[in-house]
Amino acid sequence: MTNDSTGALPVETDDFPALGRPDAGLVLIAEWYTDSAERQRLVMDTVMDAWARAELPEAFLSRHCLMGSDGRTILNYAQWTDSAAHYAFTADPANQRAITASVQALATVGPPGRYTHERVVRLREAPVRTLSATRSEAGVAQYFHRGEDGRRVHVLTAHDDEEGGTAVRFRPYRGVVRESREAVRPRG
Repeated sequence: MTNDSTGALPVETDDFPALGRPDAGLVLIAEWYTDSAERQRLVMDTVMDAWARAELPEAFLSRHCLMGSDGRTILNYAQWTDSAAHYAFTADPANQRAITASVQALATVGPPGRYTHERVVRLREAPVRTLSATRSEAGVAQYFHRGEDGRRVHVLTAHDDEEGGTAVRFRPYRGVVRESREAVRPRG
């Protein structure tokens, strides 16, 4: 179940996550909080270094840390082919030591929310420069994620400007991505 020659190996990127990947059956979303910009970068680098070194199963599609404009907040966004594969990966003690311990040593974080990509609503055509974790009609698109339990919805709004308003805006920092074998195109 680890990387092999049958699938594309994950690569590092500083792009936005491909929200709405057709091969992503599970999306993990969490906001983490640190006490300073230096701590924010340390947490993101440590997390992404651990994931870049890990032997990742074919079911792993991507993980991104996005940097909050407040200098303290991190948006953690990961995609897997399905929930069962993610549970199997996290249940392995070796993976827990290699990845979970590195995060827990730097920040106290709870488990991420477990979602499926529901749909995207295009509000207007414009390049995406930032994301926010708040619903806003001022954005260029809204990406709706439905909780696995069917009771929660998480909306990420794409914006074409860097700043504005009081909401924290997220910019790409680092990601580890396995390219889709299909063309990546938003559903909805």
